[in-house]
Amino acid sequence: MAQDAVAPAAQHARGEWFRNVAALVRRLDLLPSAPALGPVAYNPALVAYVSATIASALAIAAFTLRTPHVPEWQWTLAIAGLTIFLMAVYAIRQAGPARIGWAPTAYVHLGLSVAIGPMGALIGAFAEPLGVSIRNHNGWFRTSFNVANEFIANVAAYGAFEGVEHLLGTTTLPGVTAGLAAGLTLFTLNSGFVAIVIHLADRKVPITSAVRSRLSVLPYSVGYGLAAFAFTVMQAKAGVFGFMALLTPVILLHGYLIIFARRLHAFEEQRAAHQKEREELLQKAVEASEAERKRIARDLHDGVVQNLAGMAFALSAEASRLKGAWADENGRKDLLELLETSAGETRGAMKELRTLIIELAPPTLRREGLQGALLEVLREIKRKGTNTELDLPSNLRLREDRAALIFRVAQEILRNVAAHAQARNVKVELSKVDGSAILSIQDDGKGFSKKEVDRRRAEGHLGTAAIVELAENAGGTLTIDSEPGRGTLVVLTLPIE
Repeated sequence: MAQDAVAPAAQHARGEWFRNVAALVRRLDLLPSAPALGPVAYNPALVAYVSATIASALAIAAFTLRTPHVPEWQWTLAIAGLTIFLMAVYAIRQAGPARIGWAPTAYVHLGLSVAIGPMGALIGAFAEPLGVSIRNHNGWFRTSFNVANEFIANVAAYGAFEGVEHLLGTTTLPGVTAGLAAGLTLFTLNSGFVAIVIHLADRKVPITSAVRSRLSVLPYSVGYGLAAFAFTVMQAKAGVFGFMALLTPVILLHGYLIIFARRLHAFEEQRAAHQKEREELLQKAVEASEAERKRIARDLHDGVVQNLAGMAFALSAEASRLKGAWADENGRKDLLELLETSAGETRGAMKELRTLIIELAPPTLRREGLQGALLEVLREIKRKGTNTELDLPSNLRLREDRAALIFRVAQEILRNVAAHAQARNVKVELSKVDGSAILSIQDDGKGFSKKEVDRRRAEGHLGTAAIVELAENAGGTLTIDSEPGRGTLVVLTLPIE
Protein backbone atom coordinates (compact mmCIF):
# COMPACT_ATOMS: atom_id res chain seq x y z
CA MET A 1 0.00 0.00 0.00
CA ALA A 2 2.82 2.40 0.88
CA GLN A 3 4.50 1.70 -2.45
CA ASP A 4 1.24 2.38 -4.33
CA ALA A 5 0.91 5.71 -2.57
CA VAL A 6 4.49 6.83 -3.04
CA ALA A 7 5.11 5.78 -6.64
CA PRO A 8 2.67 8.25 -8.31
CA ALA A 9 4.09 11.12 -6.25
CA ALA A 10 7.63 10.19 -7.23
CA GLN A 11 6.65 9.94 -10.88
CA HIS A 12 4.97 13.36 -10.67
CA ALA A 13 8.11 14.81 -9.03
CA ARG A 14 10.31 13.42 -11.80
CA GLY A 15 7.98 14.87 -14.46
CA GLU A 16 7.91 18.22 -12.70
CA TRP A 17 11.73 18.25 -12.46
CA PHE A 18 12.03 17.57 -16.20
CA ARG A 19 9.57 20.35 -17.02
CA ASN A 20 11.45 22.78 -14.76
CA VAL A 21 14.76 21.97 -16.46
CA ALA A 22 13.18 22.34 -19.91
CA ALA A 23 11.66 25.71 -18.93
CA LEU A 24 15.02 26.92 -17.58
CA VAL A 25 16.87 25.95 -20.76
CA ARG A 26 14.26 27.53 -23.02
CA ARG A 27 14.37 30.69 -20.92
CA LEU A 28 17.98 31.19 -21.97
CA ASP A 29 16.65 31.63 -25.52
CA LEU A 30 20.03 31.29 -27.23
CA LEU A 31 18.50 29.95 -30.45
CA PRO A 32 15.08 30.20 -32.14
CA SER A 33 12.66 27.68 -30.70
CA ALA A 34 12.38 24.48 -32.72
CA PRO A 35 8.93 23.36 -33.92
CA ALA A 36 7.55 20.24 -32.28
CA LEU A 37 7.83 17.14 -34.44
CA GLY A 38 4.20 16.22 -33.83
CA PRO A 39 2.72 12.90 -32.69
CA VAL A 40 4.30 9.61 -33.74
CA ALA A 41 2.38 7.72 -36.46
CA TYR A 42 2.57 4.31 -34.79
CA ASN A 43 2.50 1.20 -36.93
CA PRO A 44 3.45 -2.43 -36.16
CA ALA A 45 6.73 -2.34 -38.10
CA LEU A 46 7.87 0.88 -36.37
CA VAL A 47 6.96 -0.35 -32.88
CA ALA A 48 8.65 -3.72 -33.50
CA TYR A 49 11.83 -2.07 -34.81
CA VAL A 50 12.10 0.40 -31.92
CA SER A 51 11.35 -2.34 -29.38
CA ALA A 52 14.07 -4.55 -30.88
CA THR A 53 16.55 -1.66 -30.78
CA ILE A 54 15.80 -0.98 -27.11
CA ALA A 55 16.00 -4.66 -26.20
CA SER A 56 19.36 -4.93 -28.00
CA ALA A 57 20.68 -1.90 -26.13
CA LEU A 58 19.61 -3.39 -22.78
CA ALA A 59 21.29 -6.69 -23.59
CA ILE A 60 24.52 -4.97 -24.64
CA ALA A 61 24.46 -2.86 -21.46
CA ALA A 62 24.07 -5.98 -19.29
CA PHE A 63 27.15 -7.58 -20.86
CA THR A 64 29.45 -4.57 -21.21
CA LEU A 65 28.89 -2.08 -18.35
CA ARG A 66 31.76 -2.23 -15.89
CA THR A 67 33.51 0.25 -13.60
CA PRO A 68 36.10 2.11 -15.72
CA HIS A 69 39.78 1.69 -14.86
CA VAL A 70 40.92 5.18 -15.88
CA PRO A 71 41.90 8.15 -13.70
CA GLU A 72 39.21 10.70 -12.68
CA TRP A 73 36.60 8.97 -14.81
CA GLN A 74 33.71 10.30 -12.67
CA TRP A 75 34.60 13.94 -13.36
CA THR A 76 35.18 13.22 -17.01
CA LEU A 77 31.74 11.60 -17.33
CA ALA A 78 30.04 14.52 -15.57
CA ILE A 79 31.73 17.27 -17.61
CA ALA A 80 31.47 15.47 -20.96
CA GLY A 81 27.85 14.50 -20.29
CA LEU A 82 26.91 18.12 -19.52
CA THR A 83 28.76 19.27 -22.66
CA ILE A 84 26.85 16.80 -24.85
CA PHE A 85 23.54 17.81 -23.23
CA LEU A 86 24.04 21.54 -23.85
CA MET A 87 25.29 20.99 -27.39
CA ALA A 88 22.17 18.95 -28.14
CA VAL A 89 19.89 21.61 -26.67
CA TYR A 90 21.54 24.30 -28.78
CA ALA A 91 22.05 22.30 -31.96
CA ILE A 92 22.07 24.17 -35.28
CA ARG A 93 19.09 23.21 -37.41
CA GLN A 94 19.59 21.57 -40.81
CA ALA A 95 17.20 21.22 -43.74
CA GLY A 96 16.06 17.84 -45.05
CA PRO A 97 13.37 15.23 -44.47
CA ALA A 98 14.85 14.26 -41.10
CA ARG A 99 14.94 17.87 -39.80
CA ILE A 100 18.25 17.12 -38.06
CA GLY A 101 19.93 19.42 -35.59
CA TRP A 102 23.72 19.56 -36.00
CA ALA A 103 26.18 19.83 -33.13
CA PRO A 104 29.70 18.42 -32.68
CA THR A 105 28.42 15.90 -30.11
CA ALA A 106 29.83 12.97 -32.08
CA TYR A 107 33.29 14.26 -31.19
CA VAL A 108 32.50 14.02 -27.46
CA HIS A 109 30.68 10.68 -27.89
CA LEU A 110 33.80 9.19 -29.47
CA GLY A 111 36.04 10.69 -26.81
CA LEU A 112 33.93 9.29 -23.97
CA SER A 113 33.54 5.90 -25.62
CA VAL A 114 37.20 5.25 -26.45
CA ALA A 115 38.62 6.86 -23.30
CA ILE A 116 36.14 5.63 -20.65
CA GLY A 117 34.54 2.62 -22.35
CA PRO A 118 30.89 1.43 -22.25
CA MET A 119 30.13 3.62 -19.22
CA GLY A 120 31.11 6.67 -21.25
CA ALA A 121 29.02 5.36 -24.14
CA LEU A 122 26.02 5.14 -21.78
CA ILE A 123 26.39 8.68 -20.39
CA GLY A 124 26.61 10.13 -23.90
CA ALA A 125 23.63 8.03 -24.99
CA PHE A 126 21.48 9.55 -22.24
CA ALA A 127 22.78 13.14 -22.38
CA GLU A 128 22.13 13.83 -26.07
CA PRO A 129 18.56 12.44 -26.37
CA LEU A 130 17.64 14.38 -23.21
CA GLY A 131 18.87 17.62 -24.78
CA VAL A 132 17.18 16.84 -28.09
CA SER A 133 13.94 16.09 -26.26
CA ILE A 134 13.98 19.46 -24.53
CA ARG A 135 14.77 21.28 -27.78
CA ASN A 136 12.32 19.41 -30.03
CA HIS A 137 9.65 18.50 -27.42
CA ASN A 138 10.14 14.79 -28.16
CA GLY A 139 7.98 12.23 -26.42
CA TRP A 140 9.06 9.09 -24.58
CA PHE A 141 8.91 6.91 -27.71
CA ARG A 142 11.38 8.99 -29.72
CA THR A 143 13.62 9.60 -26.72
CA SER A 144 13.76 5.89 -25.82
CA PHE A 145 14.76 5.00 -29.37
CA ASN A 146 17.39 7.76 -29.45
CA VAL A 147 18.96 6.51 -26.19
CA ALA A 148 19.13 2.93 -27.48
CA ASN A 149 20.42 4.04 -30.88
CA GLU A 150 23.16 6.25 -29.41
CA PHE A 151 24.25 3.60 -26.91
CA ILE A 152 24.56 0.82 -29.50
CA ALA A 153 26.48 3.11 -31.89
CA ASN A 154 28.80 4.35 -29.11
CA VAL A 155 29.56 0.83 -27.84
CA ALA A 156 30.17 -0.36 -31.42
CA ALA A 157 32.58 2.56 -31.95
CA TYR A 158 34.38 1.57 -28.72
CA GLY A 159 34.51 -2.05 -29.91
CA ALA A 160 35.93 -1.01 -33.30
CA PHE A 161 38.59 1.11 -31.59
CA GLU A 162 39.60 -1.66 -29.20
CA GLY A 163 39.58 -4.26 -31.98
CA VAL A 164 41.90 -2.31 -34.26
CA GLU A 165 44.29 -1.52 -31.40
CA HIS A 166 44.29 -5.19 -30.37
CA LEU A 167 45.27 -6.18 -33.91
CA LEU A 168 47.74 -3.39 -34.72
CA GLY A 169 49.00 -2.25 -31.34
CA THR A 170 48.70 0.95 -29.30
CA THR A 171 51.30 3.14 -30.93
CA THR A 172 50.42 6.37 -32.72
CA LEU A 173 49.62 5.11 -36.23
CA PRO A 174 47.50 2.13 -35.08
CA GLY A 175 45.78 4.44 -32.59
CA VAL A 176 44.86 6.92 -35.32
CA THR A 177 43.63 4.05 -37.51
CA ALA A 178 41.55 2.76 -34.61
CA GLY A 179 40.02 6.21 -34.14
CA LEU A 180 39.16 6.40 -37.83
CA ALA A 181 37.42 3.01 -37.60
CA ALA A 182 35.52 4.19 -34.52
CA GLY A 183 34.31 7.37 -36.31
CA LEU A 184 33.11 5.49 -39.38
CA THR A 185 31.36 2.89 -37.19
CA LEU A 186 29.58 5.57 -35.17
CA PHE A 187 28.39 7.40 -38.28
CA THR A 188 27.27 4.24 -40.12
CA LEU A 189 25.24 2.75 -37.26
CA ASN A 190 23.75 6.03 -36.07
CA SER A 191 22.72 7.14 -39.58
CA GLY A 192 21.46 3.69 -40.49
CA PHE A 193 19.26 3.38 -37.38
CA VAL A 194 17.81 6.86 -37.92
CA ALA A 195 17.20 6.33 -41.66
CA ILE A 196 15.30 3.10 -41.02
CA VAL A 197 13.11 4.58 -38.30
CA ILE A 198 12.28 7.62 -40.45
CA HIS A 199 11.28 5.34 -43.32
CA LEU A 200 9.13 3.13 -41.06
CA ALA A 201 7.38 6.18 -39.59
CA ASP A 202 6.69 7.64 -43.05
CA ARG A 203 6.96 5.25 -46.00
CA LYS A 204 6.93 8.23 -48.37
CA VAL A 205 10.49 9.07 -47.25
CA PRO A 206 12.93 6.57 -48.82
CA ILE A 207 15.77 5.27 -46.68
CA THR A 208 18.25 6.60 -49.22
CA SER A 209 16.79 10.11 -48.90
CA ALA A 210 17.13 10.03 -45.10
CA VAL A 211 20.72 8.77 -45.39
CA ARG A 212 21.61 11.48 -47.92
CA SER A 213 20.37 14.14 -45.52
CA ARG A 214 23.01 12.94 -43.03
CA LEU A 215 25.92 12.63 -45.46
CA SER A 216 26.89 16.25 -44.79
CA VAL A 217 28.15 15.21 -41.33
CA LEU A 218 30.24 12.27 -42.62
CA PRO A 219 33.47 14.32 -43.00
CA TYR A 220 33.08 15.53 -39.41
CA SER A 221 32.64 11.97 -38.12
CA VAL A 222 35.81 10.93 -39.94
CA GLY A 223 37.70 13.90 -38.49
CA TYR A 224 36.38 13.20 -35.00
CA GLY A 225 37.51 9.60 -35.38
CA LEU A 226 41.02 10.66 -36.29
CA ALA A 227 41.13 12.76 -33.11
CA ALA A 228 39.59 10.07 -30.89
CA PHE A 229 42.97 8.49 -30.20
CA ALA A 230 44.08 11.72 -28.52
CA PHE A 231 41.35 11.34 -25.85
CA THR A 232 42.82 8.07 -24.64
CA VAL A 233 46.26 9.60 -24.41
CA MET A 234 45.17 12.82 -22.70
CA GLN A 235 42.84 11.04 -20.27
CA ALA A 236 45.59 8.62 -19.29
CA LYS A 237 48.24 11.34 -18.87
CA ALA A 238 46.27 14.32 -17.49
CA GLY A 239 42.89 12.95 -16.40
CA VAL A 240 39.89 15.23 -16.62
CA PHE A 241 42.05 18.28 -17.46
CA GLY A 242 43.50 16.51 -20.46
CA PHE A 243 40.02 15.56 -21.61
CA MET A 244 38.81 19.15 -21.18
CA ALA A 245 41.80 20.47 -23.12
CA LEU A 246 40.52 18.58 -26.18
CA LEU A 247 36.92 19.69 -25.61
CA THR A 248 37.58 23.42 -25.17
CA PRO A 249 38.18 24.37 -28.87
CA VAL A 250 35.06 22.50 -29.95
CA ILE A 251 32.96 24.15 -27.25
CA LEU A 252 34.21 27.58 -28.35
CA LEU A 253 33.46 26.76 -31.99
CA HIS A 254 29.93 25.70 -31.12
CA GLY A 255 29.46 28.91 -29.15
CA TYR A 256 30.45 30.90 -32.22
CA LEU A 257 27.96 28.92 -34.34
CA ILE A 258 25.21 29.75 -31.84
CA ILE A 259 26.02 33.46 -32.06
CA PHE A 260 26.10 33.27 -35.85
CA ALA A 261 22.74 31.42 -35.96
CA ARG A 262 21.17 34.03 -33.67
CA ARG A 263 22.35 36.89 -35.88
CA LEU A 264 21.20 35.09 -39.01
CA HIS A 265 17.77 34.47 -37.48
CA ALA A 266 17.49 38.13 -36.44
CA PHE A 267 18.40 39.19 -39.98
CA GLU A 268 15.80 36.83 -41.48
CA GLU A 269 13.13 38.14 -39.12
CA GLN A 270 14.00 41.73 -40.01
CA ARG A 271 13.91 40.94 -43.73
CA ALA A 272 10.56 39.15 -43.36
CA ALA A 273 9.17 42.16 -41.46
CA HIS A 274 10.38 44.55 -44.19
CA GLN A 275 8.88 42.32 -46.88
CA LYS A 276 5.56 42.21 -45.05
CA GLU A 277 5.60 45.98 -44.61
CA ARG A 278 6.39 46.44 -48.31
CA GLU A 279 3.53 44.14 -49.32
CA GLU A 280 1.13 46.00 -47.03
CA LEU A 281 2.21 49.35 -48.49
CA LEU A 282 1.79 48.06 -52.04
CA GLN A 283 -1.65 46.73 -51.17
CA LYS A 284 -2.63 50.08 -49.68
CA ALA A 285 -1.27 51.85 -52.77
CA VAL A 286 -3.35 49.65 -55.08
CA GLU A 287 -6.44 50.18 -52.94
CA ALA A 288 -5.81 53.92 -52.79
CA SER A 289 -5.33 54.05 -56.57
CA GLU A 290 -8.61 52.23 -57.14
CA ALA A 291 -10.43 54.48 -54.66
CA GLU A 292 -8.98 57.56 -56.33
CA ARG A 293 -10.11 56.35 -59.74
CA LYS A 294 -13.65 55.92 -58.41
CA ARG A 295 -13.59 59.36 -56.78
CA ILE A 296 -12.40 61.07 -59.99
CA ALA A 297 -15.01 59.20 -62.04
CA ARG A 298 -17.74 60.19 -59.58
CA ASP A 299 -16.65 63.84 -59.54
CA LEU A 300 -16.53 63.96 -63.34
CA HIS A 301 -19.97 62.38 -63.63
CA ASP A 302 -21.59 64.55 -60.98
CA GLY A 303 -19.82 67.77 -61.98
CA VAL A 304 -18.38 68.34 -65.45
CA VAL A 305 -20.59 65.84 -67.28
CA GLN A 306 -23.77 67.24 -65.71
CA ASN A 307 -22.71 70.80 -66.55
CA LEU A 308 -21.90 69.84 -70.14
CA ALA A 309 -25.21 68.01 -70.43
CA GLY A 310 -27.09 71.12 -69.27
CA MET A 311 -25.11 73.33 -71.65
CA ALA A 312 -25.72 70.97 -74.58
CA PHE A 313 -29.46 70.91 -73.94
CA ALA A 314 -29.57 74.71 -73.53
CA LEU A 315 -27.57 75.33 -76.73
CA SER A 316 -29.65 72.85 -78.71
CA ALA A 317 -32.94 74.30 -77.45
CA GLU A 318 -31.83 77.88 -78.14
CA ALA A 319 -30.69 76.96 -81.65
CA SER A 320 -34.07 75.34 -82.35
CA ARG A 321 -35.96 78.37 -81.05
CA LEU A 322 -33.89 80.91 -82.97
CA LYS A 323 -34.00 78.84 -86.15
CA GLY A 324 -37.74 79.44 -86.44
CA ALA A 325 -37.57 83.09 -85.47
CA TRP A 326 -34.58 84.03 -87.65
CA ALA A 327 -34.97 81.76 -90.60
CA ASP A 328 -35.18 84.64 -93.06
CA GLU A 329 -32.51 86.80 -91.50
CA ASN A 330 -29.30 85.93 -93.36
CA GLY A 331 -27.15 87.97 -91.00
CA ARG A 332 -27.75 85.67 -88.09
CA LYS A 333 -27.37 82.27 -89.73
CA ASP A 334 -23.75 82.18 -88.57
CA LEU A 335 -24.92 82.45 -84.97
CA LEU A 336 -27.32 79.53 -85.44
CA GLU A 337 -24.59 77.40 -86.97
CA LEU A 338 -22.28 78.30 -84.09
CA LEU A 339 -24.92 77.28 -81.57
CA GLU A 340 -25.56 73.97 -83.33
CA THR A 341 -21.82 73.26 -83.67
CA SER A 342 -21.27 74.08 -80.00
CA ALA A 343 -24.09 71.75 -78.99
CA GLY A 344 -22.60 68.95 -81.13
CA GLU A 345 -19.11 69.46 -79.74
CA THR A 346 -20.48 69.52 -76.21
CA ARG A 347 -22.24 66.20 -76.81
CA GLY A 348 -18.98 64.81 -78.21
CA ALA A 349 -17.08 65.99 -75.13
CA MET A 350 -19.70 64.35 -72.94
CA LYS A 351 -19.27 61.08 -74.81
CA GLU A 352 -15.50 61.21 -74.39
CA LEU A 353 -15.86 62.00 -70.70
CA ARG A 354 -18.27 59.09 -70.20
CA THR A 355 -15.77 56.81 -71.93
CA LEU A 356 -13.05 58.12 -69.61
CA ILE A 357 -15.29 57.51 -66.59
CA ILE A 358 -15.90 53.93 -67.70
CA GLU A 359 -12.16 53.40 -68.10
CA LEU A 360 -11.43 54.90 -64.69
CA ALA A 361 -14.12 53.00 -62.81
CA PRO A 362 -16.12 50.72 -65.10
CA PRO A 363 -19.61 50.32 -63.63
CA THR A 364 -19.96 46.98 -65.38
CA LEU A 365 -17.06 45.59 -63.33
CA ARG A 366 -18.80 46.63 -60.15
CA ARG A 367 -22.29 45.44 -61.21
CA GLU A 368 -21.60 42.30 -63.24
CA GLY A 369 -18.07 41.31 -62.29
CA LEU A 370 -14.94 40.65 -64.33
CA GLN A 371 -16.60 38.61 -67.06
CA GLY A 372 -19.21 41.26 -67.80
CA ALA A 373 -16.59 44.03 -67.90
CA LEU A 374 -14.32 42.05 -70.28
CA LEU A 375 -17.27 41.23 -72.55
CA GLU A 376 -18.05 44.93 -72.78
CA VAL A 377 -14.47 45.69 -73.90
CA LEU A 378 -14.50 42.80 -76.39
CA ARG A 379 -17.80 44.01 -77.89
CA GLU A 380 -16.09 47.28 -78.84
CA ILE A 381 -13.31 45.33 -80.58
CA LYS A 382 -15.82 43.07 -82.31
CA ARG A 383 -17.62 46.09 -83.77
CA LYS A 384 -14.37 46.92 -85.59
CA GLY A 385 -14.34 43.52 -87.30
CA THR A 386 -12.15 41.38 -84.98
CA ASN A 387 -13.40 37.98 -83.87
CA THR A 388 -13.24 37.65 -80.07
CA GLU A 389 -13.24 34.74 -77.64
CA LEU A 390 -13.47 34.84 -73.84
CA ASP A 391 -12.76 31.84 -71.60
CA LEU A 392 -13.22 32.36 -67.86
CA PRO A 393 -13.76 29.64 -65.20
CA SER A 394 -17.19 29.84 -63.64
CA ASN A 395 -15.96 29.04 -60.11
CA LEU A 396 -13.08 31.52 -59.93
CA ARG A 397 -13.41 33.87 -56.95
CA LEU A 398 -11.23 36.99 -56.87
CA ARG A 399 -10.77 39.84 -54.46
CA GLU A 400 -12.09 43.14 -55.76
CA ASP A 401 -8.59 44.64 -56.12
CA ARG A 402 -7.32 41.57 -57.99
CA ALA A 403 -10.28 41.61 -60.39
CA ALA A 404 -9.76 45.34 -60.98
CA LEU A 405 -6.06 44.83 -61.75
CA ILE A 406 -6.76 42.00 -64.19
CA PHE A 407 -9.34 44.18 -65.91
CA ARG A 408 -6.90 47.13 -66.15
CA VAL A 409 -4.27 44.96 -67.79
CA ALA A 410 -6.74 43.34 -70.18
CA GLN A 411 -8.26 46.70 -71.04
CA GLU A 412 -4.88 48.22 -71.92
CA ILE A 413 -3.76 45.23 -73.98
CA LEU A 414 -7.07 45.00 -75.85
CA ARG A 415 -6.97 48.72 -76.55
CA ASN A 416 -3.55 48.22 -78.15
CA VAL A 417 -4.89 45.27 -80.16
CA ALA A 418 -7.75 47.37 -81.49
CA ALA A 419 -5.52 50.34 -82.31
CA HIS A 420 -2.39 48.71 -83.74
CA ALA A 421 -2.52 44.92 -84.18
CA GLN A 422 -4.82 44.67 -87.24
CA ALA A 423 -5.80 41.25 -85.86
CA ARG A 424 -8.52 39.00 -87.24
CA ASN A 425 -8.86 37.03 -83.97
CA VAL A 426 -8.15 37.71 -80.32
CA LYS A 427 -8.62 35.29 -77.41
CA VAL A 428 -8.78 36.19 -73.71
CA GLU A 429 -8.36 33.32 -71.24
CA LEU A 430 -8.24 33.35 -67.43
CA SER A 431 -7.26 30.32 -65.33
CA LYS A 432 -6.09 29.44 -61.82
CA VAL A 433 -2.84 27.52 -61.25
CA ASP A 434 -1.24 26.91 -57.82
CA GLY A 435 -2.77 29.91 -56.07
CA SER A 436 -2.23 32.33 -58.96
CA ALA A 437 -4.59 33.78 -61.54
CA ILE A 438 -3.16 33.60 -65.05
CA LEU A 439 -4.55 35.90 -67.74
CA SER A 440 -3.46 35.28 -71.33
CA ILE A 441 -4.39 37.47 -74.30
CA GLN A 442 -3.38 36.22 -77.75
CA ASP A 443 -3.98 37.81 -81.12
CA ASP A 444 -2.98 36.93 -84.69
CA GLY A 445 -2.15 40.50 -85.68
CA LYS A 446 0.98 41.94 -87.22
CA GLY A 447 3.02 41.79 -84.03
CA PHE A 448 5.93 44.06 -83.23
CA SER A 449 9.63 44.06 -82.45
CA LYS A 450 11.43 45.19 -79.31
CA LYS A 451 12.84 48.13 -81.27
CA GLU A 452 9.32 49.30 -82.06
CA VAL A 453 8.33 49.07 -78.38
CA ASP A 454 11.35 51.17 -77.42
CA ARG A 455 10.46 53.72 -80.07
CA ARG A 456 6.86 54.05 -78.86
CA ARG A 457 8.07 54.36 -75.29
CA ALA A 458 10.45 57.15 -76.31
CA GLU A 459 7.53 58.93 -78.00
CA GLY A 460 5.65 58.91 -74.71
CA HIS A 461 3.38 55.86 -75.16
CA LEU A 462 3.79 54.46 -71.64
CA GLY A 463 0.66 52.29 -71.36
CA THR A 464 2.42 48.93 -71.54
CA ALA A 465 5.20 50.00 -69.18
CA ALA A 466 2.57 51.20 -66.71
CA ILE A 467 0.72 47.88 -66.58
CA VAL A 468 4.00 45.96 -66.24
CA GLU A 469 4.84 48.11 -63.22
CA LEU A 470 1.31 47.71 -61.88
CA ALA A 471 1.57 43.91 -62.11
CA GLU A 472 4.98 43.83 -60.41
CA ASN A 473 3.83 46.11 -57.60
CA ALA A 474 1.04 43.62 -56.87
CA GLY A 475 3.53 40.74 -56.68
CA GLY A 476 2.83 39.41 -60.18
CA THR A 477 4.57 39.28 -63.52
CA LEU A 478 3.60 40.33 -67.03
CA THR A 479 5.36 38.89 -70.07
CA ILE A 480 4.90 39.92 -73.70
CA ASP A 481 5.93 37.59 -76.52
CA SER A 482 5.69 39.05 -80.00
CA GLU A 483 7.48 39.12 -83.34
CA PRO A 484 6.55 40.90 -86.53
CA GLY A 485 4.14 38.79 -88.58
CA ARG A 486 3.13 36.24 -85.96
CA GLY A 487 0.92 38.07 -83.49
CA THR A 488 1.32 38.72 -79.79
CA LEU A 489 0.86 36.73 -76.58
CA VAL A 490 0.58 38.60 -73.28
CA VAL A 491 0.53 36.61 -70.01
CA LEU A 492 -0.24 38.10 -66.61
CA THR A 493 0.49 35.94 -63.54
CA LEU A 494 -0.97 37.36 -60.34
CA PRO A 495 -1.17 35.87 -56.81
CA ILE A 496 -4.83 35.51 -55.87
CA GLU A 497 -4.19 36.33 -52.20
